[in-house]
Amino acid sequence: MNWEEIRNRDSLTAKESKYICNELMTTDMRMERLIVEHFTPEDYCRVKERSIGGGRIGGKACGLLLARKLIAVRTPQYMEHIEPHDSFFVGSDVFYQYLVENDCMELRRRHMEEKERFKGADELRAGLSGGTFPEEVLEELREVVRHYGDTPVIVRSSSFLEDGFGNAFSGKYESTFCMNQGSEEERLEELMDAIRSVYASTMNPSAIEYRRRWKLLDSDEQMALLIQKVEGQKYDGFYMPVAAGMGCSYNPYKWMENMNPDAGMLRMVMGLGTRAVERTPGDYPRLVCLDRAQANLRTTVAERHKYSQRKVDVMDYETNSLGTRRLEEVIQALPGWQKKLVLSHDTDAEDMLAQRGVYKKVYFADCQGMVNNDDFIQLMKHILEMLEEEYGRPVDVEFAVNSHAKEEWKVNLLQCRPLQASVSEEIHIPEDKSQEFLFDVRRTSMRRSKTEKLDLIVWVDPRKYYEYPYAKKFGVARKIDEINKHFEEEEKKMLLLVPGRIGTSSPELGVPVVYANISEFCAICEVAYSEVGYHPELSYGSHMFQDLVEADVYYGAINENSKTRCYQPQLLKQHRDIFQELWPEDSELNEIIKLYDVSDCRAELMLDVKQGRAVCRLGK
Repeated sequence: MNWEEIRNRDSLTAKESKYICNELMTTDMRMERLIVEHFTPEDYCRVKERSIGGGRIGGKACGLLLARKLIAVRTPQYMEHIEPHDSFFVGSDVFYQYLVENDCMELRRRHMEEKERFKGADELRAGLSGGTFPEEVLEELREVVRHYGDTPVIVRSSSFLEDGFGNAFSGKYESTFCMNQGSEEERLEELMDAIRSVYASTMNPSAIEYRRRWKLLDSDEQMALLIQKVEGQKYDGFYMPVAAGMGCSYNPYKWMENMNPDAGMLRMVMGLGTRAVERTPGDYPRLVCLDRAQANLRTTVAERHKYSQRKVDVMDYETNSLGTRRLEEVIQALPGWQKKLVLSHDTDAEDMLAQRGVYKKVYFADCQGMVNNDDFIQLMKHILEMLEEEYGRPVDVEFAVNSHAKEEWKVNLLQCRPLQASVSEEIHIPEDKSQEFLFDVRRTSMRRSKTEKLDLIVWVDPRKYYEYPYAKKFGVARKIDEINKHFEEEEKKMLLLVPGRIGTSSPELGVPVVYANISEFCAICEVAYSEVGYHPELSYGSHMFQDLVEADVYYGAINENSKTRCYQPQLLKQHRDIFQELWPEDSELNEIIKLYDVSDCRAELMLDVKQGRAVCRLGK
């Protein structure tokens, strides 16, 4: 392919553009159509200039470049607020070279052939973690290190199966941050370690489970990489953007009756966006509904402070790694105009202190200044709306916000992917059968209306889980994983009811499972139990939430407020608990986990997206 000739062309034929797209970017027909329609010869040349090695650049890189091009073409009025693109792409051929050079190809071939029976995952992971690179690739990586200087970078997976119209792979592969400090050789070695880490993550249990769940174990998962500058600026001892987060063109979290789900939502945090896509104990991101940005879940200053961000993720120069700092430490380094963008005053607390003769400012992080910025809200709303229109389905994006001077801000788009399409059914909820409702919740989240027959209901007793020793609580998560695996071949429809937060890393707040532990459940509910302090906090926008959305799993909360019309767990006792039949040796856990067989009754989950209503009925 003569790139010099392509650079000098004003345009390409559709056939030529398709060929270049297939060689350099993607063979996915839906992504290809959008790229061929909008990319110019200059666009392709810029991708080639930033490519390392041969092969295609993968799904994540394609999604990012396509979204940026669509913004430039369809919403040029916002380009003054969009940061310039600054990424490199490690082609898929480099992964194959790496496999061959490090004697991993045979293990990889066995993995694809043996699928679930493959026993060499640890050996393959070890081989990928400690390999060497071809000399020509090393030289190109050295140029990347020189380009970025001492600016932190992140190495992200960009496999062929990621971020396209098929499967999202949200959070399944590693994203590895590099501080990028020290000599050129030290920075190059850190970059290579990051690449090895991402390559090895193809054998992570959660990635393998995801591929198994979607019947992709025999797919040739070719791994390209995206190397991005970490968006942000240097402060005293650390580096971060002012704010970051994710946006979704469809808002499944309808916390007020008159919100429009089609307007989209944001999930924002101060600092690096890692806290926006992962569930973090004790921290709360700012949720923004884009048609009513000022609407807040919390109505008082005290509530807004309580449910705000306590810690900030940063690139830490003191530890030379990705780190977390207390909000109070970070606040001291921010100039005044940035404080106004991401911090609010707790005026009630300041007044109370003043009455005692203590005069100090009490801040909390809630990104209120960004929410108040109508230009920013309109930019995010219109860009998400435009991307959904172009993709023909809802999308989500990841972004960061910089502000280097007063009255100045820019958004850097870091990722874009289409969400899975879903079709609603006609739903009829029998109002005269409310005595059979296990639960009836309103203003709940869902992507579509449907009725789902249930075979099994797993219920974790909140009181007994609370009283269970802290060190043993992880055993509850492991047993749920065992239940999940036990029924995966039988394709049973299962509902999971757990106290507090699902997926938390802190067992005192809920059950610490990951998505791979609950992948066979068709519905999951977090249940409030205020007697011992369990409060649901649905993690909309997190990687686990994206997994549940993609798998069409209902994810809701049974609260002790007006949203829950009824919750009658005593109805479950009318059904046979089969836990002890299956695991007679686990009498201790049988006191905490109940596994009810409801297959002999008319047990069904009914979701009505128009009413924002979810009902679980245990009929006769």
